[in-house]
Amino acid sequence: MAGAPAGIAAWRVIYHTRDQNGADVAASGLVLSPAPGHGGAVPSGGRRVVAFGHGTTGVADACAPSLAQPPLTAVGNTFSLVQQGYVVAAADYIGLGTPGDHAIYVATPAAQALLDVVRAARALPAAHAGSEVIIWGYSQGGQAALAAGVMTDGYAPELKVRGVVAMAPLADLPRSLASLRDENDTGVAYILMAAYGVSVAYPGVNLAADLTTQGKRLLSILQHKCAVDLVTASTGLTDAQVFLRDPLTIEPFVSRFAAQRKAVIGAMPPLLLLQGDADNVIRQPITDGVVRDLCAAGTAVDYHRYPVAGHSTVFSTSSRDMYTWIANRFRADPAPMHSICGPAL
Repeated sequence: MAGAPAGIAAWRVIYHTRDQNGADVAASGLVLSPAPGHGGAVPSGGRRVVAFGHGTTGVADACAPSLAQPPLTAVGNTFSLVQQGYVVAAADYIGLGTPGDHAIYVATPAAQALLDVVRAARALPAAHAGSEVIIWGYSQGGQAALAAGVMTDGYAPELKVRGVVAMAPLADLPRSLASLRDENDTGVAYILMAAYGVSVAYPGVNLAADLTTQGKRLLSILQHKCAVDLVTASTGLTDAQVFLRDPLTIEPFVSRFAAQRKAVIGAMPPLLLLQGDADNVIRQPITDGVVRDLCAAGTAVDYHRYPVAGHSTVFSTSSRDMYTWIANRFRADPAPMHSICGPAL
């Protein structure tokens, strides 16, 4: 694929996955692997795989990371993993880059797309992808990664998931949306995207009926442009200027938003959770509550907080810790993992 740096081979893939109703649908994504002669010898069981779920880009096809221009610019932060000898399988999610609509912030179909892009990577002989997997997601992708961790045994039992990495994850959708509305002048954009995701996943939901004229204008921007355009167009607007009824307080939105939180809480393989204390999109106290619930559900959580990291800087701040953790989890005999889950939490 054009745009791959020296030493990296890349493919855009179209693969089968399941939507929220279990229907077989097409999804797109990217697979990156060390090029021949790079990344060290291919292990006998194939290269270890890191599945990557991206943060919010929008819902229009042009917002799909696999269609970014120049090519691969949307996954540049995964190149280091490929250079370390791993295969990266990056999902666009359903409806981004393929026919249909994207149920943004609906956890289950995104999680299924994330697990199925690993299967797609394994079906590419030249990628040399094995069955050992780490699932990694950022922001919206963190929600997908956590949901994939919960469901991996039932949905993709042939994959040997060694761990999950959630970076600034959108894990508590209701509280994060409320926080964004109350404390961030971009909150309306995220509430509109979440409500749109519900309307895609549950076609009986008539989102347009709950929007003002201003809200319908923003809905058109959401459907035809990308998240950055929606955020720019809606910055400073109040929810009353966009919604006739507040999705955070009415059905069917309230229960559907709550269901997304439930989808990410459960027992899963060991989890590394990376959170910036200065994040004004996914706030640290909200993530603290998610960690407590994950511990109660039986998941071992290695929780790293970074005092000066914001939502867009948490990757550069935490990447060294993440690379070390991933390498350890892939060892045949990994060192014991520190878990915050205990009486002091």
